[in-house]
Amino acid sequence: MESLLFDVPFVCKSWYKASLDPCCWQRLIFPDVSFFGRFVNEYRIDAWKFSTSAFIKFVIGRSKGRATVLSLPPSASETDLKYVSDVCGDLKVLAFHGDEPRVIPKLIGKWKHLEWLMLESGDDFEEILSQIIIHCKDFCGLCVSNDVFCTGEGMAIVNFLPKIKQLIFGRVEIGRDDLMALLLRCKKLLLLEGSDCIGFSPDA
Repeated sequence: MESLLFDVPFVCKSWYKASLDPCCWQRLIFPDVSFFGRFVNEYRIDAWKFSTSAFIKFVIGRSKGRATVLSLPPSASETDLKYVSDVCGDLKVLAFHGDEPRVIPKLIGKWKHLEWLMLESGDDFEEILSQIIIHCKDFCGLCVSNDVFCTGEGMAIVNFLPKIKQLIFGRVEIGRDDLMALLLRCKKLLLLEGSDCIGFSPDA
């Protein structure tokens, strides 16, 4: 995204035109906050006129709805997520940060091709999984970070996503019983990553 906004368009007119092709905007990984400051300076925008929501719409507009990989910035709002769900129907990989997961269950039905979901777990974790099994037939990977797994959340993965192939836990506190349930009952599991988690040892 940085190259498409700060480098390629300024080479020449033909490169600028090429940078507008929606195929160049299928993988949308929004950088950190410092990126927005550079965008404001580079394009000489009044800082008080800049908004994260407007920038998200601008970038997604470049994709013409063809984005397949999307990681929104932590500052994305519930309204931003709803906008994304209406415009980007072909998403295969989706990453959320912060408090957004509470609205995901209502939106998952619009992402029929979703294969990977990355989120910070919350109160709606089981509801999210229940919607995935209904709407996302090709779903194969889940990444959960910054959470304390409640008793039974590991079992929720087993019950709703028994055919899951890849699980990544980042800074998650997970109980041994839940971990063992995942290992024993998710028969198609190819990858289980949790080296920075609390509650079990990778060598155990």
